[in-house]
Amino acid sequence: MIDGEAVCPRCGSTAARKGGRDRKGVQVHRCRDCGRRFTALTATPFSGYRFPPEVIALAVRWYVRYRLSYADVAELLAERGVHVNPSSVYAWVREFATLYEDAARQFRTGVGSAWSVDETYVKVAGAWAYVYRAIDEQGQIVDVYVSTQRAAKDAASFFRRAIEATGVAPTAVTTDCAAAYPPALAAVLPGAAHETGKRVQQRIERDHQHLKGRLRPMRGFKTLAGARVLCRAHAFLRNLRGRFYDFGRAVDIAASSSASPVARGWDALTADLLGR
Repeated sequence: MIDGEAVCPRCGSTAARKGGRDRKGVQVHRCRDCGRRFTALTATPFSGYRFPPEVIALAVRWYVRYRLSYADVAELLAERGVHVNPSSVYAWVREFATLYEDAARQFRTGVGSAWSVDETYVKVAGAWAYVYRAIDEQGQIVDVYVSTQRAAKDAASFFRRAIEATGVAPTAVTTDCAAAYPPALAAVLPGAAHETGKRVQQRIERDHQHLKGRLRPMRGFKTLAGARVLCRAHAFLRNLRGRFYDFGRAVDIAASSSASPVARGWDALTADLLGR
């Protein structure tokens, strides 16, 4: 749908007529040119789901933002008359958390050139894994990478991923005294100034507490993929709260009356995913 006009997802034609409703009561359109039947959600990530986009978007935001379990989110939705199985919330988070992060890339403000890099720990399938994280001089989380090892090649992978994701190569990097960082920096950022020590790492150490607080009610992760999804999604929400995304008129287009910048930004991204 574009400006209230039905557009065929197959041929792009606007020559469509109403063709009744589906079993969920959603309006169905039929393209006069190619014969394709479609709804407003066809060709969007929300197509094929039983629940409307507003419910899925709210459930994913609640789970990532707050210290809730999947069952907690399902209970909160039930109080609002929406009965969802916790397994559905799990599936939504795994599918949509990354889609929201990807949709927000075009709105992200520039990342600084001075990075504080460190790793913290999470349990994955009963074993410790390492969460590499970096923040810039403004407090924006640059990137997150979860690895099963704490080696130079893993640190190097983190730096390469962060540079590729942000388009910024830092000129100054602070780390702790871990032996993995000097060879990683020599391989990826040979020209960057490197400073080590506890004092220079205080900001990133404090920032770890937000992630640890979100993970504390959990009993670890069952899979590495699950750990990566939530750790990255949490960082994305933190940046959204910190207003490191400039949505411009997209927030107005989203028609959100929420006072929270996170809710307004999330509504804008939902509208973007729906193609509105």
